[in-house]
Amino acid sequence: MLLVPVMELKSKRSVYTQHQEDGDVVISEDPMEAVEFWVEAGAKRIHVVDVDSIRARAPVNFHQIAKIHRRYPQLEIQIGGICREQDLLIWLDAGAKYLVMNSRAICREGFIGEMCMQYSGSVMVAFDSHKGEVKFRGQKQSHDLITLAKDFEEQGVSGVMLTEIPDYGRVNECNIQASCELASALNIPVIANGGISCIADLEALEKANEQRLAGIVIGRPLHDHQLDFKVAQECVVNLYKCAEVNKKVA
Repeated sequence: MLLVPVMELKSKRSVYTQHQEDGDVVISEDPMEAVEFWVEAGAKRIHVVDVDSIRARAPVNFHQIAKIHRRYPQLEIQIGGICREQDLLIWLDAGAKYLVMNSRAICREGFIGEMCMQYSGSVMVAFDSHKGEVKFRGQKQSHDLITLAKDFEEQGVSGVMLTEIPDYGRVNECNIQASCELASALNIPVIANGGISCIADLEALEKANEQRLAGIVIGRPLHDHQLDFKVAQECVVNLYKCAEVNKKVA
């Protein structure tokens, strides 16, 4: 299972908000230094959000992705929030391996299937669900999460990223449970978008049968220093070793 750190790019910098007792602090750093840290800590994939593209409605920081890919060709780069084919092409040319399509792309009838045919192995979809239901902005109708995910699996997506919205508060451990349940129903990788805040949460994954999950995207806990990525990565490796031993014993 992959632990996937989040990197937000804005104005050619990697930015994040660190929540401290005396107030929030916005940290801005060189993207290459940020990626170097993740790679040295054991990251195999990063999830990138191009913040500038939200306003520009087009990729802005693709040059940064190209630089990262040239220096760390072994690192899998996953770009979130994509809705247009031309954006997909730009990111692929820059060196991204996975492109996560947002709800605007998903809502376009036949679009995802067409992209999967043209860019096989690169297209993923992202769902925001609540108690097994997915509802897209501007639509009254809701969709059953597993049914919807299976439909896109048949269309050829290479994976699903899931965010389970809780009744209140931030994304929590219910996201891991929902993601495991979805993963058990699909044959393609499922990545949980959040739900881990500390080492104890990772250790509890064994009870949730975490082997079903392909990965977990982690943002805030890393930036707030609640979770040490290298320690977390080692914890996951140990969990898998224990799981393999248990399988052999059984």
